[in-house]
Amino acid sequence: MNKREFLSLLYDHLSVLPPEERDELMEDFEVHFTFAEQNGKSESEIVRELGDPAELAKEAIGERNVHPPDPVYWMNPEAAASVPVAPSDNLKSRKSRGGFASAMVYTGLFFLNLIPVPLLLSFWAVVVSLAVSSAVCLISPVLLGLEHLVHGNVKPIQWYSSIAFVGFGIFLMLLSRYLISIMAKVSVSYWKWNYQLAKGVKANEQ
Repeated sequence: MNKREFLSLLYDHLSVLPPEERDELMEDFEVHFTFAEQNGKSESEIVRELGDPAELAKEAIGERNVHPPDPVYWMNPEAAASVPVAPSDNLKSRKSRGGFASAMVYTGLFFLNLIPVPLLLSFWAVVVSLAVSSAVCLISPVLLGLEHLVHGNVKPIQWYSSIAFVGFGIFLMLLSRYLISIMAKVSVSYWKWNYQLAKGVKANEQ
């Protein structure tokens, strides 16, 4: 059984709970999977450690006035709304463990980002420098014309050089534009990856 199958079965078994409690429990298990995967465990290993989804659901439901048949499947929303809600100690302990797991995930992400984030900033600095250099090369004839107006001692070789700088500036402009597009995609993808890890959501589940 993989993660998706496990969570799907657990969601069905928890269907008698109020939606906010059920969603809270599902988020806790999502975080547990994320944290365990970061520590090198496979989905099947995590599923084996957690155990049977039906048993986990029975523990979460606890001692309530309604005893749905085993396994638990979807009930009518009106019937579920009539069930008295008395939070059990087991549910409270799971919520606290979920909060601890979330803190561990955020701590892990902090240390994980100590290297990639400075690298991304360094690459952005290089790309911005190329863009600025491109702009300087492109306006070199204007700068040379201003020097001619002020000093009047511009040589022909300087005009030829400024034309060459314009060509080089066009090349740098195209290169920097291409690199900016790549860096923007990489940065957005990296941010989304961090967000998905923090929330315990995979890209194909959004």
